[in-house]
Amino acid sequence: MIHFFYSPAMKNAMNKILLIFIFYVVAAASFNGLFVVNAFMDSHDPRRSFQAMYDDTAYKPFIYRQLMMETAKKIREILPEETQTILTQEFKNIDLIKRQYARAKIEERFVIEYHILYFMCFGCIFLSMFLWRQIGIEITGSKYVGTITACAFAIIFPMFEWLWVYYDCGEILFCSAAVLLAIRGNWLVIILISPIAAYNKESFLFFVLTLYPFLILKMEKKKAAATVIFSAILCGVVYLYTSSIYASNIGGNTEWHFYEHLNDFFILDSWKLPYPFYGVWWYVGFFIPNTFMLAWLAKCTWKKLPEHWKNHIKFALIFNVPLFVLFCQPNEIRNFSLLYVGFIAMLSIFIKEEINIEQKK
Repeated sequence: MIHFFYSPAMKNAMNKILLIFIFYVVAAASFNGLFVVNAFMDSHDPRRSFQAMYDDTAYKPFIYRQLMMETAKKIREILPEETQTILTQEFKNIDLIKRQYARAKIEERFVIEYHILYFMCFGCIFLSMFLWRQIGIEITGSKYVGTITACAFAIIFPMFEWLWVYYDCGEILFCSAAVLLAIRGNWLVIILISPIAAYNKESFLFFVLTLYPFLILKMEKKKAAATVIFSAILCGVVYLYTSSIYASNIGGNTEWHFYEHLNDFFILDSWKLPYPFYGVWWYVGFFIPNTFMLAWLAKCTWKKLPEHWKNHIKFALIFNVPLFVLFCQPNEIRNFSLLYVGFIAMLSIFIKEEINIEQKK
């Protein structure tokens, strides 16, 4: 019996359990950093608040991003009435969310859906951490670097996601999974998940095109191109479908922010928006130190990135910069979400180089 606890199989199993525990704790801290800002936009932005999304009255284009809300509704629908009554009462008695987050506004009619979405968002971050770890391993060949990278990005993530919305958690999960699938040449799975990811957020239409540099590692260029183009078409069909359903909602298919960007660029206050992340004050958005650190990370790691990763990031920049300048709200790094996976790649190389420097001392 004693030998069993020291066996390689037992050691391997316990290491995996410990990794899961560490990721669970870090994901919890990360999600807390997100949710404490404005919950589900309950009191910050009525155009895309939980209540508006639940009632299908949210403004366009936010109302198009239905996957996670519809999933929460469907889960409640399949629950027996008795179970729904018990859960509603239990959630009200425990009051887990409202006791911790003053900005959460939970009505009794959607208390179950609210909690389901709450745990779904946490689950997206938790599962994404395993994908980020694998991305780090793919690039550096080191499990240690992969693990540190996943934890580091999870902690940084809320700083990028100021004014986050719940579908952002689904977006990073889909994008991370899509990159790993492309690296392995799993073109069929990419095609299958693309419309689902687009139903979560239409930006996946552009992200799927950035997978081409990975796919050509495992298949012919024509097949890789056909994969990303067909996937993008499916995403476009989903977008047209959802936009037709919610055609009567207030707002436009896009929001025009070009002149706001020009205006804010010359206003110093727009470069320093304070917010207490993790209980400590820092500045969000394109605060000069934030921008400098991102630029320095790129400078330190770009030459060491594999060529297919460089091309992926170039594609993401080509799509993301015009989209940000024309259609996204100013000063939100979260609107550069097409570059998140590329940032994870650069972060993993930076961490590896730091470890190598330390080992040489």
